[in-house]
Amino acid sequence: MAVPQPTIRPIEGGDVDVLYKMICALGDNQNEREFVTTTPALLEKTGFSEPPMWAGLIVEVEGKAVGYATYTNDFHIWSGAPRITIDDIFVYPEYRSLGLGEKLMRRVFDVAEETDAFVSWTVQPENTKAIDFYKRLGVKYWVTGKCGWRTVD
Repeated sequence: MAVPQPTIRPIEGGDVDVLYKMICALGDNQNEREFVTTTPALLEKTGFSEPPMWAGLIVEVEGKAVGYATYTNDFHIWSGAPRITIDDIFVYPEYRSLGLGEKLMRRVFDVAEETDAFVSWTVQPENTKAIDFYKRLGVKYWVTGKCGWRTVD
């Protein structure tokens, strides 16, 4: 069976309902749904204001949104460079064997390269599957649960 070609694109205002649904699915997946307190209206207001408070990418397979990555832009004081902080990365479980998580991460890295930004995020130290995934992507992982990626000059 041929694997459908995914499409990765920036999140747009019309995506907030599907994004909210995926955020809730991530909360359910991590047994932390009670901590999801955002709403589609709040996502719309904060993501599409001037300046936007967050940005992100949606991955679609055959026109269906099956995953996302969200991030914020700020400044990494130690490196003296812009920083992209990944907030969430999520792919529905039934689509995880297609390499979509890697494609999302690499697209975030591409966005970072455009502004010479450092990319950082955190991961629970006991989430060894995710840590192994990040290491395969060539990221630096610290035992504290922090991860980082930057183009090597």
